[in-house]
Amino acid sequence: MNRIFLWIACATLGASSLSAGDQWQTAFEKSGGLRTPRYQETIDYCKALAKAFPSVHYESFGVSPQGRDLPLLIVSKTKLFTPEDVRKSGKAVVLIQSGIHAGEIDGKDASLMLVRDMVITKKYEHLLDHVVVLFVPIFNVDGHERFGKYNRINQNGPEEMGWRVTAQNLNLNRDYMKADAPEMRGMLQLFTQWLPDFYVDCHVTDGIDCQYDVTYSMETYPNIDAEVARWIKTAFIPSMTGHMERSGHLLAPYIIPREDRDLTKG
Repeated sequence: MNRIFLWIACATLGASSLSAGDQWQTAFEKSGGLRTPRYQETIDYCKALAKAFPSVHYESFGVSPQGRDLPLLIVSKTKLFTPEDVRKSGKAVVLIQSGIHAGEIDGKDASLMLVRDMVITKKYEHLLDHVVVLFVPIFNVDGHERFGKYNRINQNGPEEMGWRVTAQNLNLNRDYMKADAPEMRGMLQLFTQWLPDFYVDCHVTDGIDCQYDVTYSMETYPNIDAEVARWIKTAFIPSMTGHMERSGHLLAPYIIPREDRDLTKG
């Protein structure tokens, strides 16, 4: 089966479906959208979800150079938590990856809210009818803990965030082929075991304040099978964009300026 890679630059997060003070509000929500939780807070929240709800399983898919576990949440309505069982079920696998650049961390907070609303509030429980979701809340865990107010000074929040590269000064988003980083080797092993049908990689645009809620990029060129490319262009993207627009969200293909220092050139 051909796999599909979806790269998303997240700009905003959806509103909470929980009332104030609910025990399952995320740290992002409790702060009024001002802060993102540290590594241990994130792990504690993920483990609490797994302990409280049988449809959620927590595990680690590797260890960073500084000794931090690489966290993985598996969300399955039918409690299928191995690649073999999921393949037998015929369900699709969606891998959502956040924090490959740990300063671009909106995807972590948005995905924690999404998991919560799938298994607790049940607002999005229907998304699990035909899908098993793998969620990596923080990929660059060591860079995440190089926390500071000035790591991405052009970015509109959070108050503090992580760093772009790993403890070994490697950019994981440039390491898929050479696999120098132990974090990437863990991710490639995870990918090989699960062979996800969709791979969603969450980024945040730094310094470009555009009108769109979300920008996206998908492979539609000869790097993938021609029939898959045709399906993406004629079926998936029109369906996705149409649904988002009907939901009241502005979205567009990922924006790259012609010249970083002169945006008037388009």
